[in-house]
Amino acid sequence: MDEDETLVEIEGGLVGLVGLKSLFAEYADRDLSDARAIKSELLSHVEKGNHVPPGKREVYADTIFRELGRYLERREAGGRSEATRMTWRGIARESIQWFPMVDEDHCDGCKKCITFCSFGVFTFSRKEGTIKVTNRYACVVGCSLCSSVCPPGAISFPPLSYLDDLTRSRGGGG
Repeated sequence: MDEDETLVEIEGGLVGLVGLKSLFAEYADRDLSDARAIKSELLSHVEKGNHVPPGKREVYADTIFRELGRYLERREAGGRSEATRMTWRGIARESIQWFPMVDEDHCDGCKKCITFCSFGVFTFSRKEGTIKVTNRYACVVGCSLCSSVCPPGAISFPPLSYLDDLTRSRGGGG
């Protein structure tokens, strides 16, 4: 993975976007009250170095704006939120994009993942009748066992090669 590539969840899948970290740093001291204008600016910057599929501009803009908010929250908390002060192999947990993704089209709302996972990664959305990942950085890096207890197979993770690549790029061996 590129040093300035960030994996973000867009419509249940992971998408690597280049340039978010440096872009977000530019917005750290800006007035963000006009969300619509900021989303448009962010999207324009992202489109310069990334492919945004036709018809998905609004989804991407919303996602990028959400990720900017998370970036700013971590920055205000000294770089790490209270829940993410952990590391994995010396790497800050919040910089590791390892967490489950739930395919809402396949999720039947059985809640087996909630029962199985003792780390509080999932919650049940009564409105939609599906499972949501609401505490993604509480997920144990490298664990994907919740996907094996999901009867419809609605839970997925990045490939394990992502962790191998991350470890190698940080000089951590394997």
